[in-house]
Amino acid sequence: MDNELTIRMLKTLPHLMYKMFHDIKELEIPDQSVKSHLNKTQRKTLLILYSEEKISMSKFCRILNMEKGSFTSVIDSLLQLGLVERLRDNQDRRKVRIYLTLQGRKLVKKGIETMSTQIDNKLSSLSNGDYNRFVTAINDLSEITKKL
Repeated sequence: MDNELTIRMLKTLPHLMYKMFHDIKELEIPDQSVKSHLNKTQRKTLLILYSEEKISMSKFCRILNMEKGSFTSVIDSLLQLGLVERLRDNQDRRKVRIYLTLQGRKLVKKGIETMSTQIDNKLSSLSNGDYNRFVTAINDLSEITKKL
């Protein structure tokens, strides 16, 4: 890979994420007498759990680039809010897996619906051609990422 492509990737991918998601409102936890707002790491954790179904603490730490001790406090906070549960793996008792609770799943589903609407609004400014190129590029990146 040449240096120019590396620089374009480092520059483009974070900017894309920022432009698509920076103004998305914090998710409120429903059915609580005191409304709580989740921080960015908590939101990312919930979104990853929603897409991955079950995941080990170690894999989570790699994805979020966090130390296990730091990530444990994130999980503990989500446990206290009733959004996740921590269970030992049945095949390997040394592994701990994190799962969304029903309340966590509902919250993330609601958040994804909100994000989809906001993303649609942003993409509506594109021409049909640019919109189709964007969707194709995202689909291509998704498929290629699975192979890496």
